[in-house]
Amino acid sequence: MAFKYRYDALDGGMVDGNEIRLRWQQAIGKSKRMAASIELPFAHISEPENQSAGGLGDIKLEFRGMLSKGEKFEQAAGVELTLPSASSDALGEGQTVLRLVWGCSGQLTPHTVLTGEFAYNKAVANSHAGPGVNSIEPELILSQIFAKRVGGYLNWDNYYEFNVDKYINTMKVALEIALDKKDKWGFAPYAVFPLSHASSLLETKLGVGFDLTYAF
Repeated sequence: MAFKYRYDALDGGMVDGNEIRLRWQQAIGKSKRMAASIELPFAHISEPENQSAGGLGDIKLEFRGMLSKGEKFEQAAGVELTLPSASSDALGEGQTVLRLVWGCSGQLTPHTVLTGEFAYNKAVANSHAGPGVNSIEPELILSQIFAKRVGGYLNWDNYYEFNVDKYINTMKVALEIALDKKDKWGFAPYAVFPLSHASSLLETKLGVGFDLTYAF
């Protein structure tokens, strides 16, 4: 279970966005090699001249399964569905988006793990007049343990949108802190930086937030 908060400065600082996401993920089966999750987003966007919008965003449903798991390498595949549930056009895409993803992770050292994902996003239904989502999204995450209950990671996230010929890439820098001895509670503050001018306009100029997680 996760509680996620993020603040973004958008469009050169002219638009501010606050977002809360509630995520529930449940393992399925005796082997726990499969999992399903649902994510509920709530957002508030402030624009110039006191215009703003707030409410429910687009709900995400996800199913993943472990393909193989070894001592130092594992891989999984999944499917994600984003539903056009936003309470206003400013808070959602107005599209049903299917996301197919494959990922793997390998242990480089006893304290270092490299994770990679490759996803394809495609709008299967679109209520807007414009083109639907059609993008590829490669991602790399380098995780490092610093101490017994403290770690961190770098998340290099990219996507290329075919319809508008735009390439967006960002870097997330985060700490991961175990709040109890049984590693049930976790806290991860982070910052997100754009790696190109297009990224600062279309994704974020600066994003900061935290994830609070609890494992049953």
